[in-house]
Amino acid sequence: MIQPDIRQEAPSSPDPVTQDFIFGTLATDDLRLDALRAAGRGLTHFDRAVPRDPRPDEPITLTVSAGTEVDPSTVTLIYTIDRSEPGDGSPTLGFEPGPTVWDTLLWGYRREWRVALPPQPSGTMIRYRIAATGNDGTTTWADAEPETGRPRTFALPVDAERVPEWVRDAIIYHVFVDRFSPGDGKPWNAASTYNDFWGGTIRGITERLPYLVELGVTCLWLSPVFPSPSHHGYDATDYVMVEPRLGTDADLAELFTAAHDRGIRVLLDFVANHVSDEHPAFRLALTDATAPERQWFTIDPATGAYQSFFGVPTMPRIDTDYPAARAYLVDAATRWLARGADGFRLDYANGPSHDFWAAFRAATRAVKPDSVTVGEVVETAELQRSYAGRLDGTLDFLLHQQLRAFFAFETIGAAAFEAFLGRHLAFFGGDFVLPSFLDNHDMNRFLWVVGGDTRRLRLAALCQFTLPHPPVIYYGTEVGLSQERDLQYPDGSRRLEESRAPMPWDERQDADLLAYYRRLIALRRGHPGLWAGRRRTIGLEDAGLLAVEIRNGDLQAVVALNRTLAAARVRIPGGLALTIETDPSAALDGRDLVLPPLAGAVLIG
Repeated sequence: MIQPDIRQEAPSSPDPVTQDFIFGTLATDDLRLDALRAAGRGLTHFDRAVPRDPRPDEPITLTVSAGTEVDPSTVTLIYTIDRSEPGDGSPTLGFEPGPTVWDTLLWGYRREWRVALPPQPSGTMIRYRIAATGNDGTTTWADAEPETGRPRTFALPVDAERVPEWVRDAIIYHVFVDRFSPGDGKPWNAASTYNDFWGGTIRGITERLPYLVELGVTCLWLSPVFPSPSHHGYDATDYVMVEPRLGTDADLAELFTAAHDRGIRVLLDFVANHVSDEHPAFRLALTDATAPERQWFTIDPATGAYQSFFGVPTMPRIDTDYPAARAYLVDAATRWLARGADGFRLDYANGPSHDFWAAFRAATRAVKPDSVTVGEVVETAELQRSYAGRLDGTLDFLLHQQLRAFFAFETIGAAAFEAFLGRHLAFFGGDFVLPSFLDNHDMNRFLWVVGGDTRRLRLAALCQFTLPHPPVIYYGTEVGLSQERDLQYPDGSRRLEESRAPMPWDERQDADLLAYYRRLIALRRGHPGLWAGRRRTIGLEDAGLLAVEIRNGDLQAVVALNRTLAAARVRIPGGLALTIETDPSAALDGRDLVLPPLAGAVLIG
């Protein structure tokens, strides 16, 4: 049985700490260049609508770009407003040619085309396709499916929906169910590797709710709880029952009730993009070419090859635009909301189409009006922002990369970090949530990256908890849980399970760090609304010193962060009191805040 050392000495493992590799379609410079070239050559819409999330009776403008290899004589919008699929016989509108844009990467010109849609009443779902016709009569579809060339259907919901207020102030705790708590007084399984089953259960989480309440958590995010052959559960074989290893449907219902009684909401991890190759629908599709489930997947009739999640054969992709497959997934989600779930964290949300997510959110909202949908979208800021109106938000991978670059890897200075923060927060606007995180189950834990230096963790968390969007804590980070070795092995493979060690429930917890997290959460919860206020930089040294004043009405705070290895002084506005510090030797000297190395503080007045 593995019992990882989670104390705060520097890691004893000889493994080097590798730079982060954020898994996704744009994970490397080469992939980003390939994506830019493909976009510059073809006909691209990328869900560009103004406004992005139209309200009732607002006119809407759509934009499409004709790349260097597309020269249309006409561009046509084919649309419906009755939720039906757009096609032959649907209403059409013609795009007007717009400005010509030079593309240096492709050394050629692109041209934009625009069309105005008339305002629509509340409850309208605009579904549409965009076709460009060339002088030779050929048709090119905007953002066509790369594998099949099938036209893509876009969707714009017109409504007065807003992000539920409760999630804006949520303190989210990410539980990896198999690794959190066995419950019923049981020990961890005698597992030999982190790919084995360690014995965490849903009842174990219910038993630990008092711990989470004392910590200050207001929302639980559970890793997948549906039947699956793997320890992580991101390859489901069923969507309407609980994995027996983790418990029963009754156990999950009990967790919902017990959490709600304590003021804690519960989000379920939901995978719409792919299933396990052991899922009955896929097994039937693979063995019976006449089965209706065959249409749920993209299977080559000649070879039997099928599309899968990043080429992993055990995770076949679902065609979420196929009506029966879509209905199966949406029905499962609404069923869990009816049973007590409060929403979903949506795995690989950029796999299914915007059209799917628009239908998904409309259906889930109809069952539970304050339910939340937050997507995992590891893509550009433009793409993430395009989910406004289809999802309530996306996990903030862009901020995550900058937080680790500044506080852990020290690959950027304070000026670049603060410039990113200002632009990032302004880019997304108000009605979209971007839950922030320092680490998760797919990357090296923060403490591993910083060699066990809890000063850096405290400093990064102070920054995270004083930003506008809801913070996420990955289980165990608050008690100093790290890992035994780096995710990247000497042979070049990456083994994500290294960051999924079991939660310690004994003296190995860092009690001082836990007490700090409790104070930090109390600070955030004690001043709701303040952290979304107007930010103004009042101190900046690029080597690593940053101080920001935050104002929201009569509320005022200063957040000061010293990432350097030297003491620093920051001039503070009058009338503020030192409220929390990462190091007890931080102090006010008149109007100056004195910060020791690798320390930060918040002052409130």
